Amino acid sequence: MGQFIVRGVPASVLQDSWWLDAPDKNPSKEDGTTGPSNRDATVGLVILVALADVLFFEHVPGISLAAYALAVAGVVWVLLDRRAGMTGPAVLLVLSILPVVEYVQALSLAFFFGGSTVALCWAVSGQCQGTSVRRFLSQYPLLSIRQGIEAAQHSHSVSKDQRIAHRILREWSFPVGGALVLTSLIISANPVLSEWSDRIWHFDLRFDRLLFWFGVAILIWPVLAIVRQPELLSPRLGPKQRRGFPAFGVNAQSVANALITFNMLLAIQTGMDVVYLWGSAELPKGMSYAEYAHRGAYPLLATALLAGAFALVARPFLNERSGLTRWMMLWLAQNVLLVISSMMRLSLYVESYGLTYLRVHAAMWMVLVVVGLSLTGWQILKGKSNRWLLVRSTALGIIVLYACCFVNFAALIARWNIEHPVRFDFYYACQLNQMAAAELMKDSRLRDCATPPVIDNWRNWGFRADRVIRNLNAEPLPEKVDENPRRG
Repeated sequence: MGQFIVRGVPASVLQDSWWLDAPDKNPSKEDGTTGPSNRDATVGLVILVALADVLFFEHVPGISLAAYALAVAGVVWVLLDRRAGMTGPAVLLVLSILPVVEYVQALSLAFFFGGSTVALCWAVSGQCQGTSVRRFLSQYPLLSIRQGIEAAQHSHSVSKDQRIAHRILREWSFPVGGALVLTSLIISANPVLSEWSDRIWHFDLRFDRLLFWFGVAILIWPVLAIVRQPELLSPRLGPKQRRGFPAFGVNAQSVANALITFNMLLAIQTGMDVVYLWGSAELPKGMSYAEYAHRGAYPLLATALLAGAFALVARPFLNERSGLTRWMMLWLAQNVLLVISSMMRLSLYVESYGLTYLRVHAAMWMVLVVVGLSLTGWQILKGKSNRWLLVRSTALGIIVLYACCFVNFAALIARWNIEHPVRFDFYYACQLNQMAAAELMKDSRLRDCATPPVIDNWRNWGFRADRVIRNLNAEPLPEKVDENPRRG
């Protein structure tokens, strides 16, 4: 019995089965994009450039950064035209904005830009993935210029309405531009027209302002571009190639030799700390405890950081030889003791010479290193992956840095140094920023160098600056007593 083969689809099926063809979830437009139209994105760009002029041009940024971020988020939300899956990005955006509301500094700006970038990619792609963030960051620097060149090259293949717009722009851009320049020259030469124009329209159009608009447009367009073309965040197709890294002589035998050698060296340092720091033994002639403490605090912290890196590299070889895990645990334990010893050194040095930004940061890093080394030991004992450790260590560091955005370290340092004036550094105290003004004003010796923060308008308002100003106004200054009062 032969086979009956129907070549092609019958005409009746083609005509009557149209309902089987489901529409594409993201249908492409004529220009190949799947998001909002180019016109909508351009309108959003104009709005954001105008708002940036109002908020930032010749104004110190403050809470205006938060307002602008919310405005950008609003434009993105309107262009995306959906509500599903927006809760997570919105929460992340708010958390990213809070540090700059507290105080604008390098750390708060890092969280502001980093968090808002992740929130943007999350909102556009619908998933919180590192791939989309990397794709966006890799294209961000040149995306505006590249798409501008592509638009100019493909201007001949646009729709009828767009061709009309291009023709109008081509035919009228020079006459209108020349007329504006000529009008400005005439007005500047005629005082009557100049006075009338000032009454009707007062706007300072300068070259630096035009550059500001252009710069903002270049910075903002990539944000709108990925909303217009979400496929820009999609990973490139093709097999991933794993990159191999040279071992640099790391093997089971070298790890064993290194662990034994490193532990012996650390044992010498640990023993000396037990004798001099914890046992209060007499130091060599001419050396103070403060000098001994200062010499070792930061190098030992660097040693502990290298210890954690070595543990990650050596971990794959620990099971190849018996006893290596115990040697590694001893290595990590000695490094924890080393960091605790560094804390003791730092404490002695601060008691002798006072508190500084560097010493505060060092103390925080020491605590983080102790926690990181403890996590490393737990990872090895429980057989966790390096990714498990890196994720938790990174999360811990981010949480601590985020919390630091809300701490007024300048006031903390000034308060501690004033309350512990062993060797008070007046010059360093006067170099603290304006956020220490409330503490400096409490000391009559520092009152002349205390500069309170200034809030010119709502744009550069910050919660910390407002708090310092309120504290200054709430505490009346002590009256100066005349050294030689007149006797009645």
